[in-house]
Amino acid sequence: MLRIIRFGFVFLALSGCGGGSEGPPSSPRLVVTADWLNQSLSLLDYEKLAASATAQEALVDTIDLSAWTPGPLEIELTPDGATAVVSVSPGFFGSVAVLIGSPAIPDGGTLLLVDLASGTATELMTADVPLGIAISPDGTRAYTANYGTTDAVGTTLSVIDIPNKTVLADIEIGARPEQVALSPDGSLGIVNVASEGGIRVFETADVEGTLSPVIATGSDPSDVSFLGTNGRAVVTNSLSATVVLLDTSDPSAPMVIDTLAVPLPPYGVTYVPERDELLAPNGITADLVTLTRTAGDGLAEGGTLDLPGGAFPLAAITAPGGELAFVAHLVDHKLTIIDLAAGTSRAIEWLTEPGPTYVAIQP
Repeated sequence: MLRIIRFGFVFLALSGCGGGSEGPPSSPRLVVTADWLNQSLSLLDYEKLAASATAQEALVDTIDLSAWTPGPLEIELTPDGATAVVSVSPGFFGSVAVLIGSPAIPDGGTLLLVDLASGTATELMTADVPLGIAISPDGTRAYTANYGTTDAVGTTLSVIDIPNKTVLADIEIGARPEQVALSPDGSLGIVNVASEGGIRVFETADVEGTLSPVIATGSDPSDVSFLGTNGRAVVTNSLSATVVLLDTSDPSAPMVIDTLAVPLPPYGVTYVPERDELLAPNGITADLVTLTRTAGDGLAEGGTLDLPGGAFPLAAITAPGGELAFVAHLVDHKLTIIDLAAGTSRAIEWLTEPGPTYVAIQP
């Protein structure tokens, strides 16, 4: 189903003037936030945020997605930065709303492909309500972990044809998949199966035919990420308060090779290739723990950085180059901006309802 949601703005840029010639117009590089119960996407100017602008100064405009409830929870951008793949979902908050102040969370959910230039949103119906999203390096495929809702348990992984805006397959993988990630070359995928306390690995060329057995990692596996090669991946276990390093060199039989206990439960985990480190925000204390790999092919805890944005950060998202990281805080309606090299951070605020939840950055 196609619905068009327009937002009243045109990207404007001052053109250079040298020798009387006028340069071509350009658009700002965007940081896009999924604003969840605000039912919108916010488009923020990356360079202005990097230069310490406020939210009001950096806000380019807003895409209204109020036609779809409860609102956009997670977001990823295609490699060209033109299309946002958005999961509209209550996620796991439908059953634990007390963790974020007990807001009223409407049921429902769907998947949207949103053209950032026009504001056009196309709705795609996956077998179950989606949550996590991964996009192939060439931008032609998206993979969604379909967690479902409180009353309708999700059990599938969907494969999406982005250019043709169609669902290619809904594959049974087990109850409550939350997050999915692809290897650097896009040939492998990893998805957590929260109900079974583990993960499954697959080859993207034949997802259903290559699904590994569930490999146990801990209690409540929440997020997954590949490292710099196809041979290593990590998973965070929220209730176990652990981060697990996996050997995925044989995708049919992934193995746990290290388990690191961290001080408090992490949810998201992000690999920063430029720094060869992992970022794992903590939802209870609003800290960001950095993890590094040891010479013995294990994990070690690095430093800890306070996140001024406040409660319940889900994930840290880095821009290409690894200079800045962005962490959304849905309870306090803030976005933390981290200078990774300097180890400093600040927060901006602009929303009124729970959100932002996830962030995506144009290349």
